[in-house]
Amino acid sequence: MIYLIGTKDSRRTEYFKKAADDCHAEMELVEWDEVADKDFGGAVVKFDPPSYTISNLYEMNGQVALYCSRLHELEQEGCTFLNMPADVEMVLDKRRCKQRLAENGIAVTQPFTETVCTVEQLKEVMEKHRAFSVFIKPVLCSGAAGVVAYRSFPGKGTEIAYTSCRLFQGELVNTKTLYRMEKQEEIHLLLQAVLSLGVIVERWHPKASFLGRSYDFRVVWQFGKIRFMVARLSKGPITNLHLNNSPLDWKKLNLPEHTLEEINQLCDRAMKLFPGLSVAGIDILLEKGTLRPKIIEINGQGDLIYQDIFYDNIIYKQQVEEMMRMELLQK
Repeated sequence: MIYLIGTKDSRRTEYFKKAADDCHAEMELVEWDEVADKDFGGAVVKFDPPSYTISNLYEMNGQVALYCSRLHELEQEGCTFLNMPADVEMVLDKRRCKQRLAENGIAVTQPFTETVCTVEQLKEVMEKHRAFSVFIKPVLCSGAAGVVAYRSFPGKGTEIAYTSCRLFQGELVNTKTLYRMEKQEEIHLLLQAVLSLGVIVERWHPKASFLGRSYDFRVVWQFGKIRFMVARLSKGPITNLHLNNSPLDWKKLNLPEHTLEEINQLCDRAMKLFPGLSVAGIDILLEKGTLRPKIIEINGQGDLIYQDIFYDNIIYKQQVEEMMRMELLQK
């Protein structure tokens, strides 16, 4: 018996269960509110993140912080995990994850180490680093929630921001639509709200483009190899596919072999820093012009790829097969 901790009516659960059926594996779903009453008895366990239905980013930030505490509790269970809770929590914290990568010489989108809590501090950091185009990201949220791509033009006194969150009646709300903002007062109000969540500020690196649109990659690294990779094309700077951006088969980019090998080596070196992660989603950009790869971030539970589950469901099938193998080794 293998176990999945997750949510009953989610795509993750639906297609993991389908993979288990296809592999003739016995699988039991344990929902998050049932974990405390469950004895896993040394079993092999995968856990998915809870499904959040809230759009209020203040509440979402609190929910993710609660999830981190639940990961601490899960670590005490006497079972074998597909991904260790401590490592999932480590990469969930963008600041800690980026720091570990950078300290070990891994090419990443450049984070700034200064604490930024106000718009004034943000301006000072940008001036200090001569970086007038930055990404501001809540430390704990994922899926572009609360992310702002911000560009300032000091010589002109103008600013532009791209984001999928909005201020509505005093609440910071996550949406599934990407907005472009140009009014300074509106931008500063939004930035101040996002900064209050606790953020990491990074240099905005120009991305390679294809057919007039910039792109980056979601790579699924699994059991020591790249198992799936999809390019994400966007007219704007934020490429997450749920924001009406376009997936593309990476082979259509006709990338040089040495670039593909650099991506592979970058992922390999990065994942060796997180030995408790058998599976991860790695977001990678190629620098405009040089095509040098840099890691944007790592998601310890970034394995839900619609371009896979709706076709061969390879990612989840491999996970089920590996969990079955781990189960046999314990007997």
